[in-house]
Amino acid sequence: MNRSSRRRPLQPLASSELQVTITDLIAEYELHHVFRNDGAESIEAVYSFPVPLDAAFMGMEATLAGEKRVAQVLPRQQASRNYNDAIADGDSAVLLERLEPGMLCVNLGNLKPGEEGEIVLRFAAALQTADGSARFSLPLVHRPRYGRSMLEELDEPRHDFTVEHPLAASIRIQGLLARSPVNCATHGARFSTDGNAQYLQLNQAMLDRDVVLVFDLPEERVAQGHLIADGDAAIGMLTFTTPKRIGVEGPCDLCLVLDGSGSMSGDAIQQSRDALRAVAGALQDDDRVQILRFGSRSVPLFRRPLKASVRVRDAMLTLVETINSDLGGTEMGDALERSIDALSALGRHPERTQAIILVTDGAVQPGEIKNAQARAIEAGIRIFIVAVGSSAGVDVLRPLAASTRAVLERAVPAEPIDEAVMRQFRRAREVGPLPIRIDWGSQESSPLPLDITYPGDAVTAVAMLPVGWSLSARVRLGSSIEELVLDLDTAKAAPALRALAGHRAWLQATSEDRERLALRYGLITDETSAVLVKVRAEEDKAEGLPRVVPITHMVPEGMVASRTLRPRANGIAVACSMPLSDLDACEYDDFSIPAFLRRQAEEPEVEAKPAKEPLSPERVTRIRQALRVALDEILFSEGSMRFSASAVMDLIDPQLHDDVHQYLKESSIELWTAEDACRLLEELAEGGVGAELTDAQEACLAVWRHEAV
Repeated sequence: MNRSSRRRPLQPLASSELQVTITDLIAEYELHHVFRNDGAESIEAVYSFPVPLDAAFMGMEATLAGEKRVAQVLPRQQASRNYNDAIADGDSAVLLERLEPGMLCVNLGNLKPGEEGEIVLRFAAALQTADGSARFSLPLVHRPRYGRSMLEELDEPRHDFTVEHPLAASIRIQGLLARSPVNCATHGARFSTDGNAQYLQLNQAMLDRDVVLVFDLPEERVAQGHLIADGDAAIGMLTFTTPKRIGVEGPCDLCLVLDGSGSMSGDAIQQSRDALRAVAGALQDDDRVQILRFGSRSVPLFRRPLKASVRVRDAMLTLVETINSDLGGTEMGDALERSIDALSALGRHPERTQAIILVTDGAVQPGEIKNAQARAIEAGIRIFIVAVGSSAGVDVLRPLAASTRAVLERAVPAEPIDEAVMRQFRRAREVGPLPIRIDWGSQESSPLPLDITYPGDAVTAVAMLPVGWSLSARVRLGSSIEELVLDLDTAKAAPALRALAGHRAWLQATSEDRERLALRYGLITDETSAVLVKVRAEEDKAEGLPRVVPITHMVPEGMVASRTLRPRANGIAVACSMPLSDLDACEYDDFSIPAFLRRQAEEPEVEAKPAKEPLSPERVTRIRQALRVALDEILFSEGSMRFSASAVMDLIDPQLHDDVHQYLKESSIELWTAEDACRLLEELAEGGVGAELTDAQEACLAVWRHEAV
């Protein structure tokens, strides 16, 4: 078959539009998707897409064959049955289902040749607030991920470099943030204002990145109370910020665990490097730190947690370039276990906090981290998590963080992930979450459990209340005797707030109550789906079953990392094959010459005399002491010494040279590279030769290993 006769794959997603309205700290947004069938047979378009974790569904409608229909939220099996029956009858239908937390799928069935169908999806989401800023983060693209996926093949998002999905996007900001400074971290935008609101029009947007807006909150404390009409009852909702604690930071034992799997390539891994720089800059002398990269295996930067001296922090900055997305898959459980081992070895001290900060975009199943979770709880080690992008397995990671009295933050790669890491580090220094007590002013109130909150965070509190009440809610933070009083007057209709409160109630409910709550508040959950049907006239019905066409996603912007080789500062960082006589013509040095060439090139120069007799224990002790002194001098020198085997021998008594060569040979010890030298020095120190390695020396060795690669 020649190329011209091949059928071009259908791309039914013709256009997309995003409309956002932000009122105070609540965002309502609409996604308009137009699907077009340019093929010769009826199709079923399948489109999986991300949503914010706390987003509440507010409705779906579709225009099919010129007729607008509004969806119903039904029990999941009933909605699926209605959809399948409609497709089998030749009618058109739309089904919206929840695949997993933060991931929905819309199916548009029986779109006939030449037809267009428009689907409008409505959601509400709360802005995330902490440390004087508010964030609106809307995921629009699904990043390819490593880790086990539970999605069916048709639902799993597919990506193609050649696909483009343009997006028209407009944002209106009113109320509390109407005059606040705002930064769009992901797109170029045109700003305008009419006095009561400000507007953003995103320029040349595509469905290849998320939308992130960051606002400066007003300096005065934010506190709002709402009484929301809810049929024969009412809902109380309080939103307030907590003051950031000042001057009480204690020492912290920290393990920063960074995902190095292939899916973190591009901007995500660059942001992880920025996070390491930020942590290095924020550490104090009394802190202790370890950094662990993980993928298919775990790679610690240091052999053990080190006290964060200036020397150690400098080493962390030098080692930033070791943070790469080159470790394959996502064995998160092993990485967490090793981190717990490292922190547990330090012992527990009442005046110190111990925490892990995990940065990952990977999926994980509960069984993979079950043991690590139990060990962390028992050891009192909190696991703070920064979930990168929409692919991270937050359905497992969020309960992991909460069970250890920590929190999860979601971030997109295009925004500063280091800021999320620093917010988690600030929380890690606290001895624990902030106690919050709320008196709703009614004995008949049914408050929902509060999320884990640390000083400087914002709180959203929800309570189910009897209808007709006007009351005052009183909030007390920690040991403070001051109360925040918020008056709740007449219940008012507020669909977005009602949906968000209902979603929060569903999250906290038992399995027996979840379907009832999802139906009451019209949510898309594991128990419920939305469906609408366009009944076609008999002569207009589709014949046979439609062809299933999954919508291909764009590859996320910034996902593709450059794979070009860069020359090393001290030579060519590639292996080559050439005659030994040509070595002088290369820019090789002791760091970059391949080991097998170094051996062949240097061994003829070594004229070690064969030993006449075995080395005595006293002689071995002297040799090992001499090696330790020489290696200390080279590897821990304040100057810019470069390692070489000859430099080691120059620092050893010439009368010991033959014995040293004999010892190295009989002990199968290589001393050709700086990595060999680091390994030998560690073995000597662990064997009691010389003093134990200090934290600063351990940091130096980590840098030597990095530079030797």
